[in-house]
Amino acid sequence: MRQRVMIATAMACSPRLVIADEPTTALDVTVQAQIIELLRRAVQADGTGMLLITHNLGVVARYVDRVNVMYGGEIVESASADALYDDPKHPYTRGLLNSVPTLTQDLGERLVPITGQPFDALNRPGGCSFHPRCPQAMGRCRSEAPPVVQAGRSHRVSCWLAVPDSAAGAPSC
Repeated sequence: MRQRVMIATAMACSPRLVIADEPTTALDVTVQAQIIELLRRAVQADGTGMLLITHNLGVVARYVDRVNVMYGGEIVESASADALYDDPKHPYTRGLLNSVPTLTQDLGERLVPITGQPFDALNRPGGCSFHPRCPQAMGRCRSEAPPVVQAGRSHRVSCWLAVPDSAAGAPSC
């Protein structure tokens, strides 16, 4: 009920943008769906934009138009939800998607975790911030931060594997 009251309070002022930061944390799946649906209807009825911040990739797949994947406080991939789920470009995005259970996987099939631990914010690694955990990291990843490159019409990624000629001899993206 507290989440519903907060949504009603936020929408009462007719904002142009609602920022929903983990709006379904600590709720059971049924209530999560009700809260997200309530938010979706409210912003749609008022023509309001919504920035949804979440770790719940199921919510992302169903309710958003565009996704920005962040690692270490930086956007590493940005695409429409369809493009991101159909063809993720960044190794971290692929890792996130591979670590989520699906209805099509075999019973007892193990999820694929992302190896290692997130870096200590006080000791940020040089180069690409994901390189210590990336199964496809190459030398350049350790020393240079990758640029943001177009990977499709509205798909952008920050990864050396997506830069033409940078991945020569590296594992394919």
